[in-house]
Amino acid sequence: MREVFWEKSYQNKKLSTFGEPSKEVEKLISKLKTDSSVLDMACGEGRHAILLAQNGFQVDAFDISYSGINKLKRIAMENDIKLNAWVEDIENFKFIKEYDAIISHGLFQFIKKDLRERVIYEMKEHTKPGGYNVIAVFTNMLELPEDLLPYMIGVFQEGEIKEYYKEWIIEDFQSYVFEDEHENNIKHTHAINKLVVRKDLHKKQII
Repeated sequence: MREVFWEKSYQNKKLSTFGEPSKEVEKLISKLKTDSSVLDMACGEGRHAILLAQNGFQVDAFDISYSGINKLKRIAMENDIKLNAWVEDIENFKFIKEYDAIISHGLFQFIKKDLRERVIYEMKEHTKPGGYNVIAVFTNMLELPEDLLPYMIGVFQEGEIKEYYKEWIIEDFQSYVFEDEHENNIKHTHAINKLVVRKDLHKKQII
């Protein structure tokens, strides 16, 4: 199996592999109290983790990629940004505390459905009352890029992600198609769903 394109991009100190932080994560900053705790799952090279830590939040971030985490740590050190980042496979990750916000941006389409369901359940369980989950997933509204077919084993149905959060408050849901271009002229067209949800203070969790 060929190496995924982002592993090479993570070696480029000048390149942001996936662009600027997403708007829904930027908007999260105004929703959280000072010193809130945030977990960025599958953080890559840290475009969201860095932004959140710069704004004074307590950030934990992990990714399966050593190159991604090394780049994140270098950026943080060079800019005197404090955060906690480490290498870990989502399959082995164990929650040990609750968070005010948990971000999963582009993770779930790369894992099998049974693992996805377990991880989402744990995310919900370990989000503080009134806290947020911010999720972005690719959907099957378009054919998958050929170079990513071996990896994208858990692509969502359109709108499926909302079914996991029926008892939460949906603050934002977006569905659209976008094109991106990566290093070495790699181009993709994706269909994506983005979901920002807030944990209800009273309702019990279901999944």
